[in-house]
Amino acid sequence: MGRILASALAGSLILACGYHRLDQRPHAAAWLVKGETVRIATFRNNTPKLGAEETFRKALENRIVAASPWRLVPQSASSRWVLQGAIDQYEVRPLGLSLGSDSIKGSAGSASRVEIVVVASVQLLDGVTGDVVITRPHLTFSNQYRVDQNFASFNNQELRVLGTLADDFAESFLTQLLEGTD
Repeated sequence: MGRILASALAGSLILACGYHRLDQRPHAAAWLVKGETVRIATFRNNTPKLGAEETFRKALENRIVAASPWRLVPQSASSRWVLQGAIDQYEVRPLGLSLGSDSIKGSAGSASRVEIVVVASVQLLDGVTGDVVITRPHLTFSNQYRVDQNFASFNNQELRVLGTLADDFAESFLTQLLEGTD
């Protein structure tokens, strides 16, 4: 009898602390129906950084396939839900400057640390009516990396960081959707 009372007390304490399973919420959002279709419309790129929109779109595709209740369909197919987005800003900011060295002439004043900042916007549309269901403007993501004096590796690091930022974007947006925050 004491164990049953202790279990009941522990259970009520857990519920009193605000713990609730997300998959057992009584009022799930309309877009959380398992098996419904979603397509990702072409992302717009409002920046001079070529290909950034495809990196973000691909990250969102991967995240939808891995961790959403939806079934992803091709861009040309009709679907219950449509995600559309835009890369609004892409900025590379030097954070630290190299003092240079005798062995590398002209290296003084070059960036030693760089921050990449990407601002993206995304909307979830009703695929039947075209109405905007959720909009998330100005989602901002940034990451830093050290620049070595071999400038040939600069683009490789920039692409790696861009991929990381795209993954962060996809995870953040889908988490908001799956938690039902509108």
